[in-house]
Amino acid sequence: MSEHSLITLARVTERQRAPRMTPDDRRKAIVKAVVPLLIEHGQAVTTKQIAEAAGIAEGTIFRAFPDKCALMVAAAEETMNPQDRAQTFAAALEGAGDLRDKVERITAHLLERFRMTMAVMIAVRGFLMSGDRPADGPPKFIVEANRSLHTALTELFAAHRDELSVPPETAAIALRSLVFGSRHPGMDFDEITPDEIARVLLHGVTKEGEH
Repeated sequence: MSEHSLITLARVTERQRAPRMTPDDRRKAIVKAVVPLLIEHGQAVTTKQIAEAAGIAEGTIFRAFPDKCALMVAAAEETMNPQDRAQTFAAALEGAGDLRDKVERITAHLLERFRMTMAVMIAVRGFLMSGDRPADGPPKFIVEANRSLHTALTELFAAHRDELSVPPETAAIALRSLVFGSRHPGMDFDEITPDEIARVLLHGVTKEGEH
């Protein structure tokens, strides 16, 4: 048997031994592959590009999702409300010290995710408008994403309740407002840094607040 035949046989055997993915895992893998493509190509991304990135046949996409619109909505949902939010928060806070350090780290994490989220949402907005959505408000997954993030930030501040002059829920809203407001599309001024956001949140904008 030639060397080429042996390599081919090994690859076939490996594929045969590899555990089959569940439908849910397959959908997650496809969504994971499509998000970077949306950031790079926007709404012009093709299912062929998605299939190549995911290492699957193009037809497999439509066995996992009924159509391209459903896939784009799933990508937006995962970007807005990632299933690994708890793990990514924990990773961002690993080794953090005081409340100031935690706020600065989480701010940096949220700013990075916000850049990705905005790129994806802009790319899929046409699909969101054409898909099923409530007539009187945003899609359900956006509402759930806001609730999930608010809960996570509230828990962060709740651990330092004795240091706060406001309820943890209020501190969570204030931090979100500073983070997302500082990166709103269309802004033409210099971006404020995570350090500046943490300082303004915790000490205000006056010199008195620094004491």
